[in-house]
Amino acid sequence: MDYIYVMIGGSLGAVSRYVLSTLINRSLDIDFPAGTLFVNSVGSFILVFFLILGIEKLSIDPHWRLFFAVGFLGAFTTFSTFSYETLVLFQDGEYTKAVLNIILNNVLSLTAGLTGLFLAKALV
Repeated sequence: MDYIYVMIGGSLGAVSRYVLSTLINRSLDIDFPAGTLFVNSVGSFILVFFLILGIEKLSIDPHWRLFFAVGFLGAFTTFSTFSYETLVLFQDGEYTKAVLNIILNNVLSLTAGLTGLFLAKALV
């Protein structure tokens, strides 16, 4: 039964990532994978916030944790797409953009996660 929660959450997370990332990339119209950067950063914040608050204060049902944290957010954030887009930038000779993508994804995702941690702790 746990697999069903992960599968449904993952399906919704993957579609959400695709739609949001596509909308961001089209609306910004820049030659940089901003959509992936956005979903990775936002997903990092939400995951840490959800898990800290859910475990320490709300006692969220394990099935909801599987659905949301493992399924939805696991598919919403995407290390593989980040890796691919970075390698394409390197391959295209866009070295500055590739390095910037690496730095921004790591710094912003970790900062967003840390912000989620502090916010959740403040609510506990």
